[in-house]
Amino acid sequence: MSMSKTSTPEKSSINLPMRLRTCFAFKATLLVGLTILFCVPYIYLAHHAFFPVHDFTLSSIDKWAGFDTRWVWVYQSIYLLTGSLPWLATHRTQLWNYVYGFSGLVIVCFAIYLFLPIKVPRPPVSNPTGMYALLLFYDGPYNAFPSLHAGFLYYTFAFAVRVYGRPRLPISIGLITWAILILWATLATKEHYFVDLAAGIMLAAFFDAAAWSRIWRRIGSKSHEGSK
Repeated sequence: MSMSKTSTPEKSSINLPMRLRTCFAFKATLLVGLTILFCVPYIYLAHHAFFPVHDFTLSSIDKWAGFDTRWVWVYQSIYLLTGSLPWLATHRTQLWNYVYGFSGLVIVCFAIYLFLPIKVPRPPVSNPTGMYALLLFYDGPYNAFPSLHAGFLYYTFAFAVRVYGRPRLPISIGLITWAILILWATLATKEHYFVDLAAGIMLAAFFDAAAWSRIWRRIGSKSHEGSK
């Protein structure tokens, strides 16, 4: 992945505590604001279908994954990553780039959920409890394709690499393993089909590239000049 000047990692010059403190108030505001702006339409669309609902045929990978609600803990662990890695940014311009790509990814996925709802393949579970009950509370059945779970995972990792650089090999192996387990958990909990994951990752890759493209750099430099 090539890095533009605005996305050149500053790993050697800025340590982790300093990264977390930089633009702290702005990061906190974005975290709260984006969470609210995302969750309200996401939860509503996930529970309400306004057009005919469709589904996909289970692939061999979907069947192989089976169904086990205990994977919900791994599934939910994605928020530890998506909620923490953006804090590695050291400039407002980087954060605005994050917002641009995040917004594009979400808007496209929401449009598909609205006009072409695909039902998740999870079977009914009687008397769900604990973390799985919480998942069913907010995550409705009409948001299978494309997978925002997979999209957010890729998009967050791509952003972290852009602003920090590739971590050391042991950390990289750990993060990649964690990511693979999260993606598998989406299949094992039957929150998504395998094709949903591929579509979500491809969309995330597109909007990551778009957010750091020259046109956005120019817009960002003019709109947020002096806001670093």
